[in-house]
Amino acid sequence: MSAAALETGLFLSGLRCAGCVGRVEQALEAAPGVLEASVNYTTHRALVRFDPDRTDAKALVLAVARLGYEARPYDPCLLQRSGERESREALVRVLVAAFLAMNVMLVATALYIGGHQDLDPITRRGLRWLAIALSIPSVTWCAAPFWRGAFSGLRRGLVTMDVPVVLGVATSFGVMIAGTLVESQHLFVDSAALIVFLILLGRTLERRARARAAGAVEQLAALVPEEALRWNGSAFEPVAIDALAPGDRVRVPVGQAVPVDGRILSGDTELDEALLTGESLPVRRRVGEPVAGGSRNLVAELEIEVTAAVHSGTVARLAALLERAQASKPPVQQLADRVAGWFAPTVLLLAGLTALGWIWSGAPWLDAALASAAVLIVACPCALGLATPAAITAAIGRAARLGILIQKGAVLETCARVDLALLDKTGTLTEGRFRVVEAIPARGVARSRLLGCAASAEGASTHPIAGALVEAAGECGAAVDERAPRVTHPGLGVEAGEGGARLLVGARRLLAANAVEISAELDEAAAKRAERGLALAWVAEGREALGVVAIADTPRADAAQAVERLQRAGLDIELLTGDHEHAARLAAERTGIREVRARVSPERKLAELDARREEGRRVLFVGDGINDAAALAAADVGVAMGAGADVALHAADAVIRAPRLGAVADLVGLARATLARIRENLAFALLYNAVAVPLAAIGVLEPLHAAIAMSFSSVAVTLNAIRLLKWTPEA
Repeated sequence: MSAAALETGLFLSGLRCAGCVGRVEQALEAAPGVLEASVNYTTHRALVRFDPDRTDAKALVLAVARLGYEARPYDPCLLQRSGERESREALVRVLVAAFLAMNVMLVATALYIGGHQDLDPITRRGLRWLAIALSIPSVTWCAAPFWRGAFSGLRRGLVTMDVPVVLGVATSFGVMIAGTLVESQHLFVDSAALIVFLILLGRTLERRARARAAGAVEQLAALVPEEALRWNGSAFEPVAIDALAPGDRVRVPVGQAVPVDGRILSGDTELDEALLTGESLPVRRRVGEPVAGGSRNLVAELEIEVTAAVHSGTVARLAALLERAQASKPPVQQLADRVAGWFAPTVLLLAGLTALGWIWSGAPWLDAALASAAVLIVACPCALGLATPAAITAAIGRAARLGILIQKGAVLETCARVDLALLDKTGTLTEGRFRVVEAIPARGVARSRLLGCAASAEGASTHPIAGALVEAAGECGAAVDERAPRVTHPGLGVEAGEGGARLLVGARRLLAANAVEISAELDEAAAKRAERGLALAWVAEGREALGVVAIADTPRADAAQAVERLQRAGLDIELLTGDHEHAARLAAERTGIREVRARVSPERKLAELDARREEGRRVLFVGDGINDAAALAAADVGVAMGAGADVALHAADAVIRAPRLGAVADLVGLARATLARIRENLAFALLYNAVAVPLAAIGVLEPLHAAIAMSFSSVAVTLNAIRLLKWTPEA
C-alpha cells in the first residue's frame, strides 16, 4: 500500500512572469509521484503534494532545475538569508545600471545640443562610440539575469518573457551601433542603457512590493527566538530552539517571546498574542494553562514545560496554513495564468509583424527595428501575472494579522460573493461556556450569601454550571466555604455538608425531595426565567430556600455587532443549533437574528445547507463542533472558530483564531475588498496591453518609453494589491 501523501514547499529563483509559473507547475505535475503542484508568482514559492514512495524533494528540485530555474526546499531562516543576498545583488545591478545610464544620458545630451550647433563629425562619432562603450556593461552584466533566463528557456524549446526583453534590448543596442556606422542623423544613443536600468528598477521595486505582500509567513517565523533557556538539571542554559523536545523545562524572561508551545509550571503573567490570534489586548495565563510559541511574555518570568517541538508547534502550523493558502489559486488567477502562458510567442509574432509593416510602408529599417523593439519591451505580461496573486497574498497576510487563517486562496473569491450566513450557536454565536446571568435571592437573603453557598456546595466540580457559580461568587466577593462530604445526584444536583448547614444546589426536584419549601414569589420569578430559555440552579441551606440562579451560555461580547455588520453587508443570517428552542430563541434575541432553527441534527444541518444552495444561495457556514464538520466542508465557505474541535478546523476553509465573531464580518469585508483589487488590477493590466502595444507598433512609444511603461505597469499593479495590507474593518 502506498504511503500517505506528503507536502513540501520549494523556494524558486528565476521566475520572470506568469508564463514561468505555468511552465514550472507543468513540470512538477508531470514528475512521477506528484499529485498536485501550485506556484505563487508573488511569493516565488511552490507547494507540492507527492507520493513519498515514488519521489522526494530532491527529485522535485531537479525537475525544476531542468527548466533552467533554481529551486530549494523552503526554510524560513534560509529563505530570509537568501532573500537578503538576492536583494543586495539586485541593488548592485540597479546602481551600476543607473550610473551607466546617467553617463550615457550626458553623452546623449551633448550630441543633442551639438546637433543644433554644427558639432564636427569626428567629435560626434567619438561621443557616439563613447555612449556605445558605456552601454556595453549595461546590456551585458547588468542585463545578465534576462540573458540567462532567455537562453535557458530557449535551450529547452521554451519562449519565456525574457526572450522579448533581451530582443528589445539587443535591437535597441544594435540600432545604435548600426546608426553610428552609417552616421544616421536621428539616433537614440541612450536607449539601450536606460531600458536596462528602467527594467531592473521596475523589477526591484516590484520585488520589494511583493515581499511586503508575502511577508506574513516570514513575520510568523520571526516571532520565535533562535535560542531558549533550558534546565539541564542544575541551571538554565541557552540552547537552540531546534534542540527542545517535549518534556523539557524552559525559562521565559519578561519581554521575550515564548520559544515553543508549552504548559506553565510556575508564574502568573500576561501574554501578547496579537500576531497569533489577532487579539489586541494581553491575555492572562496562570499555572497549568497552555502557552503558544511566538506569544510575548509581558509581566512576570515564566517556567514552562515544552509540549511540542518547534517544527510541530503553533507557529509552524500557522506558517504551513499560510503557505498552503498563498499557493492555492482562485479561478480568476488560473484564467490569467493561461493567458500569460501563450503571451511571449504572441509578442514575438506582433514584433515581427510590426517590423514587416514598417518596412512594407517604405520606412527606414532603423525605424522599423526601433518600433519592433518597443513592442517587444512594452508587451511583458508581468502586470497580468501579478494582478491576482499579489492581491491574494496581501489579503492572506492581512487576514492573519486579524486572527483569521485562510486555508485556501480561492476562499477569498468565493467569500466575496456569499449572500447567506448560517451560524451554529454553542461555541460560535455564544462563548461555549455558562455564565451567571441573574441571581434571584429569596426574601431576606443577600445576593452574596446566595452565590457563596452555591459556590461552596459546588467546590472544585468540573461541571460547566459549577464553574459559572464559582466564577460569579468570586466576582461579587462572596465567602466560599469548601464543605465535605459532597454527594452528586446525577440529573438533580449536588448536596454538601451535613445537618442543618447542609447545602443543596441543583434542580427544583432536588429541593422538593428534601422537603425544602419554596415561596410562590420565588417560584413565579424562576418560571419567568425558564420561559426565556435560562437554565436554573436552585439553592437551599437546610430546609431554607435561599434563591435561584439563572445561568446561560451567553453570546460573545461582539456577537450582536458582528450580526449587524453581516446584515449591513447584505447577508441574510440564520441560526442553526442542536440546542433546545428556548435557548436558541434567547441567543437569537440577544444578537438580532430573526430566523432560528433549534434541535437540528448534524444530518439536518447538512440538508438545510444543501436546500439553500439549491435555491441559488451562496452559503457561508460558521461552526466549531464535531457535529458541524460535514456542514463546514459542504458550504461554499466554511469558517471554524479556533477553539473548536480539530475535525472542524480541518474541514473549514478558514479558521478564526481570535475569540470574536466579528472576525467573520472582517473576512467577508476583506474578501470583497480583495476581489475589487483583483478586478482593478486585471482591468488595468488588460487596458495597459490594449493601449501600449498598438502605440508601440505605430511608433508613438519608443523603446525607452516602452521600458518606462512596462516597469510602471508591474509596480502599479503590485502597489494597488498591497493596499490590502492596510485594510481596516468597518466598525
